Amino acid sequence: MADRNTVQKEIIHHTLCEMGTHPTAAMVYDRVHRSHPAISRSTVYRVLSRMAEEGKILRLDLAGGDSRYDGEMQPHSHARCRLCGAVADLPAVEVGRPCESGGFLLEDCAVVYRGVCPDCRRSREIC
Repeated sequence: MADRNTVQKEIIHHTLCEMGTHPTAAMVYDRVHRSHPAISRSTVYRVLSRMAEEGKILRLDLAGGDSRYDGEMQPHSHARCRLCGAVADLPAVEVGRPCESGGFLLEDCAVVYRGVCPDCRRSREIC
């Protein structure tokens, strides 16, 4: 039988993947807490952080908000609504390596498009 910590990790990972909305840690905790009230907020935050560090999930550090988490590990890009903050997956795009790194040791590249989501476009009548 799996130990408690492993079961909690599986519950948290399954919940994240099931949500499919690029939730914050607080959103994942709220969902987990409904069906598993014994799993603490600190456990959810710690497990999500560790899974991101281990490369099992993605952490999206988007300007102007809390980190979002993504269980989809296939290469893809993201779009973020500048009005409501919603995040959506987009097909991956090829991004070339820059000629000059400015002294940085480049490790990763993430493409995030900014715009207005369909719901906000409809509710605000934006073309």
